[in-house]
Amino acid sequence: MAAGRSVTAALTVVLSAALLAGCSSDAGNARLEHAADYAARPHLQVTGYPVPETLGLVQQLVWRLADGSADRLVKLAAAEGSTDARRTAAEEWIRTYGADAAGEVSADFGDDPASRQTVVLTFHGSGRAKELTLRPENSADGAWRVLLR
Repeated sequence: MAAGRSVTAALTVVLSAALLAGCSSDAGNARLEHAADYAARPHLQVTGYPVPETLGLVQQLVWRLADGSADRLVKLAAAEGSTDARRTAAEEWIRTYGADAAGEVSADFGDDPASRQTVVLTFHGSGRAKELTLRPENSADGAWRVLLR
């Protein structure tokens, strides 16, 4: 019996260390942050033709609107216009749609994206809609960004 407890204890230590090592990485932190955001908010209702990258971007955009985080919203923006202009647009989007983004939101994705994709967000609580333009950034990771304007 004592040998079995030693093996269990050793496995617990190894698994805990692996979990901590994985969680301490940037990728691990991003996954944990995503899981917390996903669990804490109403799920995005989706129609149309998203790809994983555009769907993830729009989901994060809705979360950043809801939490009122202009800094984090600007990080999702395409590098178009000045940094100040993107920041101003982010703050305006939050003022206009932030409270609505905390409730039910639908995203209607346009046709399968090649170089850009149009998405219409509908905020069910107010009935307001916001059209987004998404495009891939010229980067090695192929990340998509939203035009903040």
